[in-house]
Amino acid sequence: MKKRSWMLCMGLVLALLLSACGKSGEKNSTANPDSGKKEEQTKGEQGDEEDEEQDGQTSSGDPVKINIWLAGSGDATYDEAYRAIFDAYCAEHTNVSYELTFISWGDYFTKLNTGLVGGAGPDLYMLGYGQMGSVQALGYTLALNDYIPEEYHENYYENILNAATIDGKIYGLLEPATRPYFYRKDIAAANQVTEEEINIKTPEDFYNLVRKLTVYDENGKVVTYGLEIDPDGEQDFFALLGMYDEDARLWNDDITAAFDSPEAIQAVEGIRALVDEGCVCFRDPSATSDGLTNGVASMVLFAETGYVNMDAAFPGNVGVVKNDMTTLLIGNFLAVNSESKNKETAADMLIHMFSEDSGRIKQEKIGQFASMYSLEDAYLEANPNFENVIHSYQHSRTYSDTMTAQYTELITGFRTGFETILRGADAASELESMAETWNGLLQ
Repeated sequence: MKKRSWMLCMGLVLALLLSACGKSGEKNSTANPDSGKKEEQTKGEQGDEEDEEQDGQTSSGDPVKINIWLAGSGDATYDEAYRAIFDAYCAEHTNVSYELTFISWGDYFTKLNTGLVGGAGPDLYMLGYGQMGSVQALGYTLALNDYIPEEYHENYYENILNAATIDGKIYGLLEPATRPYFYRKDIAAANQVTEEEINIKTPEDFYNLVRKLTVYDENGKVVTYGLEIDPDGEQDFFALLGMYDEDARLWNDDITAAFDSPEAIQAVEGIRALVDEGCVCFRDPSATSDGLTNGVASMVLFAETGYVNMDAAFPGNVGVVKNDMTTLLIGNFLAVNSESKNKETAADMLIHMFSEDSGRIKQEKIGQFASMYSLEDAYLEANPNFENVIHSYQHSRTYSDTMTAQYTELITGFRTGFETILRGADAASELESMAETWNGLLQ
């Protein structure tokens, strides 16, 4: 027990040093990462009806209370959405009640660590992308394969449903965000960028688009860069790699580095050429918004949740590039505590969170795409500018086909190496060195 507790403590303390899902876009998590905390209990009313089968559960019976922890501030919009989902479940399972707690990202992993190790953790809880593998390795996530209905496999995008796969088992369900490229429509129009050029199908299409979206003054000085990238961000790296390799991945199934491939060398050399041309700027780590929103750049890789701020800065002038190449799929996971005394009910409630009815609630109340074929039209009706966001979901994939317990430790050195390349280091030799460091940490 001591060894297990120490390992979890160290893993989650390291995780606390990074953002919930990795870097950059993870700042746009399922709730705003402030210091607020909201805790309240909602109970399903006890019914007198005879036991009735509902999704493998009974609608009445011994009282069960499910303790749910979500990371974030629990602002009114998110609170309302999740309570609507859980209330609907309790209405059908009248012996079930729940306690929903929102905990700020800054405190979340410390409290989750304490709860899981001490046996007082939640029954159902959220994990950032980078923490899924480490918590699963310590045995605190329940395999969900036997709980996921067959219709989910038919309706959900496969890349999303299988995101938390380890040794063929699914240990969490993803509330996803993809990474499309957003661009300034007004700048595109002024620079005579055609609709065909907004549909990128090859790396050369992308490079040309960056060049055409760069704005110069009469003296040839850049006024607005064609693209902003995060110089120490694996998200930008992965999207660039996906332009050369449709099966892009950062690590192999055995967790060894996969990012030192010939395609990766082409990808980083290609973007560095644009940096050298002066068409690309680096994201300022002290900036409070992305480069498109603050007017520094015409295009940026970002989560779709960032569109609201971008459109507020340039109303009606923000579009989504149609990208036929692979881009990133990321997000936060919902998992069931394998040591919960009520894990069967918690698993059933988790599956309900990802039902079509629940997906519709998420889309309508918090604008989160449910990633179901059956809800595409409803999502587009609410977000008419997001046809190419859905297109990106269908062309996105996670960093690897399996999770790793050492994500936080491994990615730190990777980020440093990527920035070193962008600032002038030889791509091939630096990627080789990064891979050696990565693989050395696995031993």
